[in-house]
Amino acid sequence: MKKLYLCIWVLLMATVVYASRSHKPNVIVGYVTSWSSVMPDPSLLTQINYAFAHVDSTFSGVTIANVDRLRSLVKLKETAPSLKVVLSIGGWQAGNFSEMAADEEHRKSFVGNCKRLVNSLNLDGIDIDWEYPTVGTAGISSSPDDTRNFTLLIKDLRKALGKKRVLTVASIAYGKFIDFAAIAKYVDYINIMAYDIDNPPHLVRRISESASRLWSTSL
Repeated sequence: MKKLYLCIWVLLMATVVYASRSHKPNVIVGYVTSWSSVMPDPSLLTQINYAFAHVDSTFSGVTIANVDRLRSLVKLKETAPSLKVVLSIGGWQAGNFSEMAADEEHRKSFVGNCKRLVNSLNLDGIDIDWEYPTVGTAGISSSPDDTRNFTLLIKDLRKALGKKRVLTVASIAYGKFIDFAAIAKYVDYINIMAYDIDNPPHLVRRISESASRLWSTSL
């Protein structure tokens, strides 16, 4: 029991040390919807993800809901220069990803459209919210090849956007559907859908339970 406690303590310390050495500022992201008229307070956020744009019916471009609202959010940067505004593409029941990512020409056209929108609307990057590769639960098309094609999509987006633009991914709380090891070098960070953490991975659950028992024993 002492050995397990020491192991957990060392892991926690390693995380703290790494965080202190990295000197990266905290990122506070707010998803702001297209269907609301409420304006966020930019002093409370470092980044706004505009929700949502979608893959269009040709599988090769992007459609944006209520683009005037997006422009009004971008204007917030005039008084909050450090604020980033990112276009989030996808959402629950947002389809056409599978077809777009599977076809090289569609994928290149989609990525090119993303780049043009970022430049023309003065955005800071793109967030991909495909829910979820290889799964059609939301009533969208899917394929066993989606995970591999997702990686290709993220790679192409990073190449098109360059290193200075933000590229992020929204993911379910457990490690399915996406090859995180493959995309890690292309994305700035991954937004975990925390409301889905009702059934954590088996290993995390075991560690949590062990930590709880150790805590009870030490009291």
